Amino acid sequence: MDLLIRDIDPHAVKKIDEWAKKKKISRQVYLKELIEKATMLEMISNVEDSFEKQLQVNTLFLEKTSDSLNGLIDILKELMVDDD
Repeated sequence: MDLLIRDIDPHAVKKIDEWAKKKKISRQVYLKELIEKATMLEMISNVEDSFEKQLQVNTLFLEKTSDSLNGLIDILKELMVDDD
């Protein structure tokens, strides 16, 4: 897909051309890579956010499970004392 951008500040274009030249690629290729990387970074950020939320849910689940197990252990200890 093609993309046309108008009215870019000449100084910005010059700087972009310098960066592209350092990488030994054209302005077109440089900007294409830059745009594609920016979108990938957003997608990665969204995935990281999703993982962070899932980690919080898992942590809460493990805490509740731990509390339940500790309660069961206390009950078992009481039952064992009553048997003596």
